[in-house]
Amino acid sequence: MRDIVKKFSNSIIIVSILSIVLGLIFIVYPDTSMKTIGTIIALYMIVQGIVLCIFDFQTRNIPLPIDSLFSGILSIILGIIIMMYPTSIATLVTIILGIYILASSINYIRLSIELKDEDIPWILMLIIGILDLIAGFIIIFNPFEASISLAIFIGIILIVNAICNIIDTLTLRNNIKKIKKYFED
Repeated sequence: MRDIVKKFSNSIIIVSILSIVLGLIFIVYPDTSMKTIGTIIALYMIVQGIVLCIFDFQTRNIPLPIDSLFSGILSIILGIIIMMYPTSIATLVTIILGIYILASSINYIRLSIELKDEDIPWILMLIIGILDLIAGFIIIFNPFEASISLAIFIGIILIVNAICNIIDTLTLRNNIKKIKKYFED
C-alpha cells in the first residue's frame, strides 16, 4: 500500500507543480494565455469539424437522424473565425460572466430590500449587491481588461489549488501508517 500511495502522491505532486507553472504563466502573460486558450478552442473546433465531415461521408448510406456534414462545416467555419480572432472567445466568456454577475447583483439588491425589516444584516447584502452591479457593468463594457484580470485570477486559483494539493498529498504520505490503521480498525 505504501508503494501505491507513494506513486499516487508523486503523480499528484508533479501535476501540482505543472499547475503552479501554468498559473505563473497566466499571471505573467495574461493576454497571451487568453489568446492561447482561444487558439486551442479554435483548433479543437476545426479538428472536430473535419472528423464530423469524414463521419458523414463514411456513413452516407446509413440513415442517421443527425446531419454531420452541416455540423462539421459549421464547426470548421467557427474554428477558423476564432483562429482569426482568438481573444474573441475570452471576451465572449468575460461578457457572459459580466451578465451573470449583473443578474446576481440585481437579485442581491432585491433580496436585501425585501429583508430590510428583518433582523438580518440586509445593508451588507445591499452593499455587496451594488458593488456586484458596478463590477458587472465594468466587465460588460470593458471585457478585454476584465479578461486579463480573469486570466490573472485563473493563475492565482491554479497556484493556490496546486499548493493545497501538495500539502494534502504530503500530509497523506507522512500519515499513511495512521490512515492504514484507521481503515483496518
